[in-house]
Amino acid sequence: MVRIVVPAVWTPQGRTHFEGTSGPLDEVIGDFATRHPQFARRLLDADGKPLRYLNICLDDDMIPRHQRADATVGPDTVITIISPMAGG
Repeated sequence: MVRIVVPAVWTPQGRTHFEGTSGPLDEVIGDFATRHPQFARRLLDADGKPLRYLNICLDDDMIPRHQRADATVGPDTVITIISPMAGG
């Protein structure tokens, strides 16, 4: 089972763990946003592609932005989405 972990601040209910599907990373993120539309604006751009500024980890490995199109999510993978932070 694929598990998707989102930032706690994204959900007023505090739920951070969701089930996902395996396959190409971009499709997995798109499918998740379709099944959970409350996250779509935080995950997808106007063309339905994952936002480039998000940090995404597969298991314990951060996937560089330039490698995401080729990344594949296996059946027992944990996807962790880390929202960008700004400040000084």
